Amino acid sequence: MVTISSTSFTVPRAGGTTLTLRATVYLPDGVDPRSSTAKLPTAVLFHGFCSTRIEFGRYFVQIGRMLAENGVAAIAYDRAGHGESDGVFFDTSTHGDVHDAVRVVDQIRRLPFVDPHQIHFVGLSMGSVVASLTAPLLAEQPVSMVLTSAATSFVDEITKKHTIQGHPFADELRDKGYFDFMGEAMGPTEIEDAATLDPYQEAEGFTGDVLFIHGTADFIPLDYIRRYKDIYGAHMSLKVIENGGHGFGNVEHRKIVLPLIRDFIVSRTTR
Repeated sequence: MVTISSTSFTVPRAGGTTLTLRATVYLPDGVDPRSSTAKLPTAVLFHGFCSTRIEFGRYFVQIGRMLAENGVAAIAYDRAGHGESDGVFFDTSTHGDVHDAVRVVDQIRRLPFVDPHQIHFVGLSMGSVVASLTAPLLAEQPVSMVLTSAATSFVDEITKKHTIQGHPFADELRDKGYFDFMGEAMGPTEIEDAATLDPYQEAEGFTGDVLFIHGTADFIPLDYIRRYKDIYGAHMSLKVIENGGHGFGNVEHRKIVLPLIRDFIVSRTTR
């Protein structure tokens, strides 16, 4: 059994305003989220672009429940302009998401049930990129990261191919003022931001262990993931899922991926 509750975090914006980012908390059965005695290792879950803290096929629900059943709290939050959080998708950017993530993790560390020295990251797609860029910025880094289907190719796709997931955006952005991405109006901020971003260089400095899980059928080429070896060295491991697609959207692949995430994080927790 698992205890599920809600929480929220605030992040600053210009002019002294704030946005509320809404989150789901997964705890081992019987743990009160108000308890100050639990002090659990805690995984922060970073969802994909234009997605939510549930993720497709309930991927993050599956991860959150699984970790809680194994003594690790999990917190999944909707980034600004996503899911139930404040903000609009039009304004989203990767560096903006990283800015918010630093502040969210600081607030997570201060939750009563969290062991602030036992934080772990789990990412999917763009969430994996956000996690990898956030980790080295923290005064106290996470102990480990599991980065699944990392969408590292998005910078090259935007800046060199002028596409997003294979779809040209320039004409639509010029004519409409936005690019229609899965029913959300995407503004120029993300595109402009990508031109300033080096996903490898900005990931440097993280000293914990990193597990990448990637499928051979993912639209993100594996070469983009293998390049992280230059950044993480001996701290990096890579599990390749044969015929695995982006996000591992079938039951058999989830049966492989979920235990990999569990075992990697649990083996790196201290009680």
